[in-house]
Amino acid sequence: MAQQSVYFQQVKSSGRMFAFLGLMLGVTAGALTGVAVKGLIDEPVVSGGGALAFYLAFGISSLMTMFVMLNYLTMSLRVSGEEFDIRLGMKSAVIAVADIEVVRVAEPLSRMTRTASQARPDRQSISKLWSVLGVKTGIEIVIKQGVSASETWFVASTDAETLHEKLSAVISSPKVDSEQVEPSAEG
Repeated sequence: MAQQSVYFQQVKSSGRMFAFLGLMLGVTAGALTGVAVKGLIDEPVVSGGGALAFYLAFGISSLMTMFVMLNYLTMSLRVSGEEFDIRLGMKSAVIAVADIEVVRVAEPLSRMTRTASQARPDRQSISKLWSVLGVKTGIEIVIKQGVSASETWFVASTDAETLHEKLSAVISSPKVDSEQVEPSAEG
């Protein structure tokens, strides 16, 4: 039995995106800490209902920044002989290779341009968008959804050509059916 090769790719946003969100989180945490310490040592900067609104707004801002950092900055892709696995934060999808009809390298458009272009009737609409902030390149895959229906997914990739090659190789490789009957030796 031949060993299956597995291709793995980690898709990450640029360092500038991490730095910007880290700076935002640092400023938010610093403001919360500064106001809290000022309120403990001296006269509070905000009090009463204003303090509740202030801490609530900064707390929600911190949580939203953490959510974005954990769910939209890194994605992992894995191609094996039988499936294509996508993991982006709390979302994941596993696509059977047998269900993939077409794989192509996508045009390097921004996410907003790609979404807006779906309104044009001459373009194939994208059903799912697996994208990482700041990564504009990727692949488009057409997935069978029944006898005559299909969906097109965009999957962001920092090395779209290699991912395209690996998926194309797996799709076009002949499948060995486990129930094939061995040819009998006639004597």
